[in-house]
Amino acid sequence: MLCPKCENKEMETQSVAGIEIDRCPECHGIWLDALELESLLKRDIKPLLEADGQFEAVTRQEGRRLHCPRCKGTYLIKLNSRLRPGTIVDSCTTCFGTWLDAGELTRLAGDDFARLIAKLFGAP
Repeated sequence: MLCPKCENKEMETQSVAGIEIDRCPECHGIWLDALELESLLKRDIKPLLEADGQFEAVTRQEGRRLHCPRCKGTYLIKLNSRLRPGTIVDSCTTCFGTWLDAGELTRLAGDDFARLIAKLFGAP
């Protein structure tokens, strides 16, 4: 699968707490399929947070529009976190996958991660 940000860079699949995620070796962004995100919320993701924490997330910049790496031609929508204003995450309205730029996972995880994602995506 190609990185939605780098466009021509193949993402690498890695296992984190038994969950296969996709990460770009160039920009260090993370692609999470919908079920991967839910599964990560229930597990210890310290190794992923440590790797992601090496980067500082850009805030208050939407950046250019990205295409979903799963759905190809579908654009990802930009969502501004209510609990971490200025943290813009990209989400697919077709497959419900989420793109996190390098450092965004760590920034979002500053609060209780499961509660944050539930509020971000409107889950009860």
